[in-house]
Amino acid sequence: MPRLNKGEGVSVLLATAWLFFLLLGYFVIRPVRETLGSLVDSDDLKQLFYASFLTMLAAVPAYGFLVNSLSRRWLVRVVYQAFALCLVGFWVFLRSESEVVQAWAAWVLFVWISFFGVFATTVFWSVLADLFSSRQAKRLFGFIAAGGTVGALVGSLLTSQLAQLLTKEQFMLLPIVVIELGLLCAWMLEKQAAVLTQADSQSGVVEVETTVPPARGGWLSAVTHVFRSRYLQFICIFIFFVQFCGTQMYFEQAAIVKAALPEESDRTQLFANIDLATQVLTLVAQVFLASFILRFGGVAVALMVLPAIYLCSFSALAFNSSLQVMVVAVVIGRSAGYGITVPAREVLFTVVKREDKYKSKGFIDTVVLRGSDAASASAFTGLEGLGLRALNLCLLPIVAIWLFVSWRLGRYQEALAETQEATTKE
Repeated sequence: MPRLNKGEGVSVLLATAWLFFLLLGYFVIRPVRETLGSLVDSDDLKQLFYASFLTMLAAVPAYGFLVNSLSRRWLVRVVYQAFALCLVGFWVFLRSESEVVQAWAAWVLFVWISFFGVFATTVFWSVLADLFSSRQAKRLFGFIAAGGTVGALVGSLLTSQLAQLLTKEQFMLLPIVVIELGLLCAWMLEKQAAVLTQADSQSGVVEVETTVPPARGGWLSAVTHVFRSRYLQFICIFIFFVQFCGTQMYFEQAAIVKAALPEESDRTQLFANIDLATQVLTLVAQVFLASFILRFGGVAVALMVLPAIYLCSFSALAFNSSLQVMVVAVVIGRSAGYGITVPAREVLFTVVKREDKYKSKGFIDTVVLRGSDAASASAFTGLEGLGLRALNLCLLPIVAIWLFVSWRLGRYQEALAETQEATTKE
């Protein structure tokens, strides 16, 4: 459990509640996406990943415009209200009597759920990286992430129980309410910004203003900053490995589940149960492991946990690609990813400039992330003819390189954090 300084309690509670509502809404509809993905072959699934990447690419300049035009408070409101309106639109189109409209709405929904899951959390963590110092983040981000895990747990449980009762269009209405509740928490958190900064005043952190736009400059600055900064480039490489290996696991999951479970409702229930088990283990990792590893092992050790797990998972799947082994690999991998890697990854952005916390982070979390998905999708469809055993064996040296990159990136962050703290104390 993290240690709270005086003045941090309310802010941590509000941030935790905000992420709780956000991920509750996402995990209510995520099994719908997984089910749609299991209904198509690998070529169609690859096209959907390409569409997700192009959507992210198109969203970057729009997001950059919003960052330049709106204060942080209004940026959050506009983005999340737009998501709520999209859900209303999907509810309408999925109820259409036209089968063509329903089919197109379903494929757009697959892409949109991917977009929502990435962009909504990107905005959340950008705000938190702006509000919390690196020292605070190492103590508190794991606990805050646990609030999101509880929300994901509740969302998965709801979907598991309602999968046989509700249609996919009816699932669209549930997240709207929780998105609005999350916005209320975000608004209250903004009012705590000055108090939160004062709680960490001994580190020399400058008070954050909330009435001005969070960043300036054109949207292309997000791209140019990434190419000019070695640190941001390392983050991009790390994200690439996370998504590349995760997408490979996703494609293998889709193939194995499709062969093992012919009924659509059974697949939806399995995916919901996988999410449920994942969130339980993730909660344990976030509450009891993340802060401990980050504070005493450092960011480097925390980043190395996930590639070490993937190394074991791909090795196991190379010799036994059964549904049971796949489920265990997916649950453990996702639990470590959400429970330890996500808090560690978000700590990485506490040592960059404010503009990079929004624009460059937005670019990395969307274009780089989904571009890595698309590259991985192409690799899988090109190599699936080798068979799962050979494919998993080919992935082992890639994961070994990822392990080394994780160590280098973590050490880089720790060096920047020490420099930043020394500078602010002068």
